[in-house]
Amino acid sequence: MPTISVDKAALFKALGQDYTTEEFDELCFDFGIELDEDTSTSQRPIVNGKQEPPQLKIEIPANRYDMLCFEGISLMLNVFRGKRTSPDYRLAAPPKGELQVLHIDEETARIRPYAAGAVLRNIKFTKESYDSFIGLQDKLHQNLARQRSLVAIGTHDLDTVQGPFSYEALPPEKIEFVPLNQNRSMTATEMMKFYENDRHLSRYLPIIKDSPVYPVIYDSKRTVCSMPPIINGDHSKITLNTRNVFVDMTATDRTKLDICLNILVSMFSQYAAEPFTVEPVKVVSPHNHQSRETPDLTPRETQAEVSYINNCCGLSLTPSEICSLLKRMSYTASPSRASTDLIDVQVPPTRADVLHQADIMEDVAIAYGFNKLPRSFPSKSGTIAQPLMINKLSDIVRLEAAMAGWSEVMPLILCSHDENFAYLNRKDDGDTAVRLANPKTAEYQVVRTSLLPGLLKTIRENKHHSVPIKIFEVSDVAFKDLSLERKSRNERHFAAAWYGKSSGFEVVHGLLDRIMLMLKSAFVTAEEGLTKKGAEEAAYWIAEVDDPTYFPGHAAAIHLRIAGKEQVVGVFGILHPTVLEKFELKYPVSTLEMNIEQAEVSPSPPRTARRASPSVSEASSGNEAYEDGATTNGGTQGAGSSYEQMVKKLVRLALASEYSRQPIRRTDITAKVLAPNTGRQFKSIFEQANHQLRSTFGCEMTELPQKEKVTVSQKRAAQRTQNSLSSSSKSYILTSTIPASLRTPAILPPPAVPTSASESAYVGLYTFVLSLIYLSPGQSIPESRLEKQLKRVNADNYVLSGEKTETVIKRMERQGYIVRIRERDGGGEETVDFVVGPRGKAEVGERGVAGLVRKVWGKTGTEKEELEKRLVRSLGSGVETKKGRDDNDGEEEGETGVSGEEDEGEDNQEEESREVGRRRPSKRTTRTPSRRSNGRRGRSALIEEEAGGDQDEDEEGEEEDGSGDE
Repeated sequence: MPTISVDKAALFKALGQDYTTEEFDELCFDFGIELDEDTSTSQRPIVNGKQEPPQLKIEIPANRYDMLCFEGISLMLNVFRGKRTSPDYRLAAPPKGELQVLHIDEETARIRPYAAGAVLRNIKFTKESYDSFIGLQDKLHQNLARQRSLVAIGTHDLDTVQGPFSYEALPPEKIEFVPLNQNRSMTATEMMKFYENDRHLSRYLPIIKDSPVYPVIYDSKRTVCSMPPIINGDHSKITLNTRNVFVDMTATDRTKLDICLNILVSMFSQYAAEPFTVEPVKVVSPHNHQSRETPDLTPRETQAEVSYINNCCGLSLTPSEICSLLKRMSYTASPSRASTDLIDVQVPPTRADVLHQADIMEDVAIAYGFNKLPRSFPSKSGTIAQPLMINKLSDIVRLEAAMAGWSEVMPLILCSHDENFAYLNRKDDGDTAVRLANPKTAEYQVVRTSLLPGLLKTIRENKHHSVPIKIFEVSDVAFKDLSLERKSRNERHFAAAWYGKSSGFEVVHGLLDRIMLMLKSAFVTAEEGLTKKGAEEAAYWIAEVDDPTYFPGHAAAIHLRIAGKEQVVGVFGILHPTVLEKFELKYPVSTLEMNIEQAEVSPSPPRTARRASPSVSEASSGNEAYEDGATTNGGTQGAGSSYEQMVKKLVRLALASEYSRQPIRRTDITAKVLAPNTGRQFKSIFEQANHQLRSTFGCEMTELPQKEKVTVSQKRAAQRTQNSLSSSSKSYILTSTIPASLRTPAILPPPAVPTSASESAYVGLYTFVLSLIYLSPGQSIPESRLEKQLKRVNADNYVLSGEKTETVIKRMERQGYIVRIRERDGGGEETVDFVVGPRGKAEVGERGVAGLVRKVWGKTGTEKEELEKRLVRSLGSGVETKKGRDDNDGEEEGETGVSGEEDEGEDNQEEESREVGRRRPSKRTTRTPSRRSNGRRGRSALIEEEAGGDQDEDEEGEEEDGSGDE
């Protein structure tokens, strides 16, 4: 906000009262301005051998341009205090009856097309008022006129020039005059060089320097009055002896021109012989239909609602009381004859900031006193903020993409023309992109019409990082739209890009499914069981599309049907090799881009009381990923309740954490899921989230055993003393609740991310490593022995596809399958051993190891009995086979891993219900439960044949002396 310095003694004299600093500060606060400093008690500078008088430095609101001078401050404060009425600004006829005339030449349209003028007659300047007059011009130049680029003000001694005046635009070499405070004549070209190093004027030279014509104002004798916006002529400069002032203004903005002229002449018309009168000037501008008389000091008439003012202020004022308050703020107001709820208001010409009845309401509150307003919230407030629905929807999409393991980026909204079109194999029709009129660099030429250039440039600058790179953005793009007032429109888009050694098409497709699932848009397909509640209102499908941005035959358009209307909202696919080449990318990239803002689609009636987001989620509320009205221990929660939202957030957190094989920690649940002061609801929320996971995704959260932080010797000592019980770990993973009979490779194949082969190999490898540890003495294995065993099976060549064994072992450590224990012996030499980690115990465990051994050895008859005994000795009694396992006439166990269970009848139903495998849940959780899942499997199917039941984490196997049980 601008700060104005005024003479303290002069202001108090104008106010007719002396104030202490505290009293004047209170007066300023009541009026809506602020006293920044009183220099009475500080050291003041010496000017011309005399100390500067005390000053009051006052901060003026940015909208009150009428108070940028001493005259405006003193006048408004006196009206506010009731010491005088609001001035009546009037236009007065000139003494001889003829108005001064200002002719505007047509050539001025090339540089500054508008001009206006006014005359102040019989002014009496003092040193202080003269300085204030010049100071107001500078303040208007710096603020409202934007450094003279919008408006330039010139003031002249009318007695030294003679009208009519002409405003012209001429080549600079044809303009010659003596500039202000100089003693020699110069051409305009010479002035530009002369003032290049001037501290004050050099900043304004670029406004017209490169123009072929310069603006200039002549009087009738071709005497130059001014060359706006640079400098006035010395011939017509005003002094303390000036009595008649001619004001000229030129501008590129007609509105700002009128505001500046009204404020300048209104404030200093009080010094005229007849206060508050101004002589108009006749402006003749036929070429652009701008001929008129200026200034126009007629008050603007408007109306305000009494009920609106009272509701916003929390008052019960009558129309007469409101009118009395408005008079303190320099308005003229009266109750309306048309309605008792309206008041007629006349806005003074100095108050260009009053645009709406909200501005009038604010002035009523100021006049009444902000400190006197009743304090009530929110029942009497008319300004309760709410997020825009498109922003709410964007946050939902943004959260779901992030929870799915994608990283958000925020590139710039400007890009080059080639990046937006040619690089993407697209053509510019000239009516699509918003171009910058004067771009500083070739990199920022247009406003993007697609989010893809920003994503691809981000990948290009980060391609030295490990792959795959998964990034997304939710932001606006812009298009030309000549039907709108601003000639352009914004659209909110969502885009994602996958960069890796494989195409990643299925990954991007999975992200699309995930987003659509969370927005409750059903995927239209012939597969049985996919019809869901709301599918008739919101549904989507994909169809092959020929798009030059994408590889032929590897792109699909996203079709959406909302409220019976169908349209294409986006496209996804594998980018064309030429696109990759232009963005300098060596690996394939799959992208997805869709418009999440479909304003033309009318929303269908919401099924709940909650307002649905406009766009993709028209048919449902954006956060509803699961069925409404979830039942908890406390009963049915409302669709919009915070309890249900916390349950859904916990479900998303669990799925996202398991997706990256990270434990679901209680601290993360508290920070990301639970609302403040809801910690006591953790158990209920946890149980309800598990209910959602079991019924929708076929898995549940299971607590991990506490991670062992002791050395091998301490662990063995703890086992001997039977002190192996641990407290809660407060960490969880997802385990499958799908019946054992369905856990087969045919139903649950390994996922294709990054590839089916690599995922299967990794699952098999960590199961093999865990088996080596479990079957080693003390259930720990030295690092050297583990490396030897991995070399024996050629893990580097046949299992890991070239990935280093050390890297994979570290990944297992990081994900909690194994724990590395370092210990120094008596000689100071360090030994490194591996033990089973918390995830390894929960996901594979002793029974999983036993299942692997049985499948690999394949013994029958007496050899099988011997094998079972050795497994019990090595792993404990928890791995014993069920009764009836050997009653299959010597036949090997079936592929489902439940051979023999069918003969046990109903007696084994309870046992079967308890046996939930330790396999990780499906990674592609974007599918509905009835669709066949391609989820990541925590263990191979052959292990799950024997590992269907819960393992007893507290039960330890007997330690064997030899290594024959391996």
